[in-house]
Amino acid sequence: MKKSRLWASIIIFVGLVGGLLAFNLSIGNTPVLGLDLKGGLSVIYATSEPADDEQLVIVRDLMRGQLEDFGIAEPDVRVEGENIIVDLPGVSDQESAFDALQISGIVTLRPVIACGPGVPADASLGQDSLPRADGTGDCVVGVVGGTGEVFSQGSASAALDQQGGWVVNVDLRSDGQAVWNSLAQQCFSGAGDCPSRQLAIVLDDVIQSAPVVQTPDFPGSVQISGDFSEDEVRALARVLNRGAFPVPVEQQRVETVSATAGQDSLNAAVIAGLLGLAAVLVFMVAYYRKLAVVIIAGLIVWGMTVFTLATLVSQATNYALTLAGATGIIVAVGVTVDTYVVFFERLKDEVRHGRTMRNAAPRSFDATWRTIVSADLVSLMASLILFWLSVGSVKGFALYLGLTTICDLLVFYFFTRPSVFLLSMTNWFDDNAERESISVSTAGATA
Repeated sequence: MKKSRLWASIIIFVGLVGGLLAFNLSIGNTPVLGLDLKGGLSVIYATSEPADDEQLVIVRDLMRGQLEDFGIAEPDVRVEGENIIVDLPGVSDQESAFDALQISGIVTLRPVIACGPGVPADASLGQDSLPRADGTGDCVVGVVGGTGEVFSQGSASAALDQQGGWVVNVDLRSDGQAVWNSLAQQCFSGAGDCPSRQLAIVLDDVIQSAPVVQTPDFPGSVQISGDFSEDEVRALARVLNRGAFPVPVEQQRVETVSATAGQDSLNAAVIAGLLGLAAVLVFMVAYYRKLAVVIIAGLIVWGMTVFTLATLVSQATNYALTLAGATGIIVAVGVTVDTYVVFFERLKDEVRHGRTMRNAAPRSFDATWRTIVSADLVSLMASLILFWLSVGSVKGFALYLGLTTICDLLVFYFFTRPSVFLLSMTNWFDDNAERESISVSTAGATA
């Protein structure tokens, strides 16, 4: 093989990995750490009535959107069995986090009968006297005319209108438009069931807002305006999105992981990984002598690739690097070292049979590449199956074991292979001591 192609493989691959690594570091991108490595909150929710998988996924997506709208970065929201787990790594403002997660009820829509203190409600007509969220007093509302499910999932958002005032825009579902418009026509006309012309948006028996209906027909979306502050419209938007929940959920348990405990776990994982790597490298240097230079360089490139890929994956998806994921990376070091052992042992065997290094290197690669690919594919398949079937931290282990296995194949083909080929074309292994260590050590081990 031509030296130019071998050099091109090394330069392009290392340049690409190094460039991505430098770019991520320059803008402060690093792998997003999970709750057990960074500290934060973990909250477990359960539905208060039976729910199927599709409904749980809808709740999960809406909860994630609410947290992101609230300003909480990188929330890890997932479905585990019949529960919904919310992990909030690095969250120090617990009060704000809990405010964002107060989602126990479902939004209902009720016409306002009357406003003011002391107004009696007629229970026989399904009326209730409910407090307002802003504490300005009660009003009396009629029977429930619809639920927040008339709104499209997660479509409510805060915006500025043409006059610079804050409003809430929300889309109506195709099957909810008729329900909303029926209530709107009732309130717009000021009929007996809605004399105030106000439609109350109620959550957990508290009126969140009661806007005056100003048009009888809404073609596909609703805009709620008023003398709102930015915080008020964002809070109302979150309420409307909560109303799209197909089932109510209740908070079951809250766990807090301190930042100190998370840092201790991270330090322990790093130390364990470095100690294991150091032990492996000492053995490799003692056993392979000059070939160990390729191993050391390859592991450095592999580490750069893993760091870059872990950064891209954790930034682009909802999977943070947890302690289980770090364990998967440490285990993958052994998988990577096995790749070098398979290749170098075949190389030593070729030299022991009298072949030159220039001739032995490509023959060894051709003989071992299929074995290396097969071994890594077994590891990758196991990771995929484990990721598919598992939940929680085991899924993180499987994810990063699979990613590092892919990195092993890439580094071996585009860096290790051309590096050994180029070294075999030089006098790097020509001194007698080195050739003897390559050829005799295998014979001695066999004897």
